[in-house]
Amino acid sequence: MNKITRLCEDDSFDYWDTIYADDTEHLVGTAFIVLQNYINSSISDLYPEMKKLHLKYSIGEKVQGNSKITKIELIITLANYYKHRDLPSELHKNTTRPLDDLNIEYKEIYDINNNNFHHRIGSNSPVFNGFSMLSEKWDFNDLFQIIEEWRENLWITEQKKGS
Repeated sequence: MNKITRLCEDDSFDYWDTIYADDTEHLVGTAFIVLQNYINSSISDLYPEMKKLHLKYSIGEKVQGNSKITKIELIITLANYYKHRDLPSELHKNTTRPLDDLNIEYKEIYDINNNNFHHRIGSNSPVFNGFSMLSEKWDFNDLFQIIEEWRENLWITEQKKGS
């Protein structure tokens, strides 16, 4: 990995952009989808009748001090972004709102009137920008820890209600 990092740095990251970023985004995006499924299953385990799982995403640590977005919300957002970025329609507001709040750009504008765009992919993708906010070194273990702490707090909160 250090050899690849040095190669990318020597090439002003052009090598990363042209060779690795697009393919790597597929792997990282898929990982976020897997994490999203685990988060949703965790909610369903504790609240089997709950239909609006998103109500539990806002529990936990914020991504940034002045942000309203939790780390769990960002994981869910990145999964949704990755799943729907290639569709011709606009992204849902529950995906764009967190990206806007965190100043993560998700559109590449390609006409002068700002009417035509495609969603960012590759090195400029929200998948990588969001991952950087969750883990400085892009370590999936950091994501597992975020989810583990969130899940534990979810259960502790519920147990306190029952006491």
